[in-house]
Amino acid sequence: MKTLLISPSYYPQANASYFPLGLACISAYIKTQGHSVVGLNLNHMPTEERACAIKNTLDSHNIDVIGISGLTVAFNEIDRLMQEIRRINPQIPIVLGGGITSVEGELMMNTLRPDFAVVGEGEFIFSRLLATLEKGEDASKIAGIWCWEGALPKYTGDGESPKDLDELPLPDLDSFGIRDHIQLQGEHGQYSYHLTRLDVGRSFPISASRSCPFKCTFCHHAGMGTYKKRDIVRVVDQIEDYIKIYGINGFSIYDELFSANKARVVEFCRLLKERNIHIKWFCQLRMDQLDLPMLQMMRDTGCNYISFGIESGSDVVLDSMKKKITKKIISDAVKIVREAKIGIQGNFLFGDPVETEETIRESLQFQDDNELYFCDWSAVIPYAGTPIYNFSVEKGLIQDREIFMRSLCNISGYLYSSQVNMTQMSDDNYKYWYIYLRELNDQNHRKRCATIISGKIISRWMSEITVACPCCGCHQNMTFRFPFEQDKNGPILKGPVGIQGMNILCPECAEKMHLKAKDIPHMKVVYTEFQNEIDSIMRNNDKAIFMPSLDRFAATFLEDINIDESLVEDVYDTREFRRGRKFLGKMTKIIDQENVNDLNNKVLVVLPWIEYENVINLLGDSDVKPSKILCWNNLFL
Repeated sequence: MKTLLISPSYYPQANASYFPLGLACISAYIKTQGHSVVGLNLNHMPTEERACAIKNTLDSHNIDVIGISGLTVAFNEIDRLMQEIRRINPQIPIVLGGGITSVEGELMMNTLRPDFAVVGEGEFIFSRLLATLEKGEDASKIAGIWCWEGALPKYTGDGESPKDLDELPLPDLDSFGIRDHIQLQGEHGQYSYHLTRLDVGRSFPISASRSCPFKCTFCHHAGMGTYKKRDIVRVVDQIEDYIKIYGINGFSIYDELFSANKARVVEFCRLLKERNIHIKWFCQLRMDQLDLPMLQMMRDTGCNYISFGIESGSDVVLDSMKKKITKKIISDAVKIVREAKIGIQGNFLFGDPVETEETIRESLQFQDDNELYFCDWSAVIPYAGTPIYNFSVEKGLIQDREIFMRSLCNISGYLYSSQVNMTQMSDDNYKYWYIYLRELNDQNHRKRCATIISGKIISRWMSEITVACPCCGCHQNMTFRFPFEQDKNGPILKGPVGIQGMNILCPECAEKMHLKAKDIPHMKVVYTEFQNEIDSIMRNNDKAIFMPSLDRFAATFLEDINIDESLVEDVYDTREFRRGRKFLGKMTKIIDQENVNDLNNKVLVVLPWIEYENVINLLGDSDVKPSKILCWNNLFL
């Protein structure tokens, strides 16, 4: 059968944020069973081109079956994709797979209403489903799927998973645009707010194992079965081939856990060295499976960055999460990883059911003691399938599971408006701590800022800059666009644009440093223009209405832009939880249709804000005539 496999995107712009390695594995296997595949990776095009790409693909290929794979956070996007497909051709069967089908299967069937859903590792199950559909036989006899029995969804029981990963073919990377994925990363570096690396520009994904043998309460190895490993020799063979075929200079091991023991990592490094393979690489490991000799081998073979699950600096919380590590193990690991000159990626998670103000303060002290300034704070999210999701449902904290799953598709909206509070703290206190910790992330980054050596503007949104590492003095020269979210028209103005700086990994000592947005030459022009406008209002002895009541970026933005509180007449916001919060010396008011006319003929200053367009439109619809509107986001038009 001719099968169209679609990978949805989680971002509006063309991106290389991830590669659909799971779909590539499915594609490779079903090809060996005689089926043909058309791959469509929607990551490689902007939002406005995706519907057209689907239509063109369906018009130009005689597709028999469509497969879509994604996690639960793709719930809404998959819903939109299915509606678009059915608008074009309602007759083609749609099969869902991936993490979205492995939890809340009945809910998924009743809401998204695919024709079928594959549960678990899909190679064997999906292949059997295709063969059955091709023969016109009854699909309900296949184990491992959701199907329909009349008007009701039916699960056919657990299906067969591959027992030996080495018996499977290598993933079909080309069908999903691996060359586009590599090209989108850029030639000389990977630039992002979270981490910029100038030593890796053309990286590819590789899998050396599936799932994870550990059972942390916030994690669900959706659809990945039991932990199983590929032969490490075959993994290195694959890397050698990809270097020759694709001309890459780095790779990321996509595994949830590269190895549960040190011997496997040592063997991997030994093979890289024996074969004289010089390439940068990245993986995820546990902090209780490290020693200095192993880390030095990793560094010598090109690994200068590892992701670890830190989560907390409180043993009470770590025990509740079933992490099977202690804060002493974490602290000892941090020391030897730094000694080996390998970078550390890790998060602190806030909001476990046993979290208290005391455990938060304990974690904050632990973060400071270990100088983990670039290990950011995030909220524990009860994703479907996890023990804490079940806890939240049982306690009535999640009352409508569909609404909850859809809310996770807009993660920033969820985190600020509908977070599930699993702790014993009040909801107000919980939200206070969350906002404080998010703002603390940005302040912590500034504890280790890059030293600016020189810089010049290349074009309106591009600069060249040379920075020195504050830890070892190593110089790096960078030429890049900023803000990073841009299309052919310039910056994408969908959020608080241009205020979040970037974190840079030093290639020498592997410590992170922070580059403030204000220190980027072309961005300095924007900051200067905005400051001049603020100063002009002050010189005219005017007062201004400010909005919104900043939370996360308040401390860092007001460090870079000076706003005298004597200039502030009032502060407004659209978010109810900001009502009555103090900002710029004033108590925040809520702007709505009833009080918008109070702003008539006022001077308005609109700070970096994801909802700035809504407020500008509200003013326009109400015929309010401000004497002047100074809008931060408009400086990027």
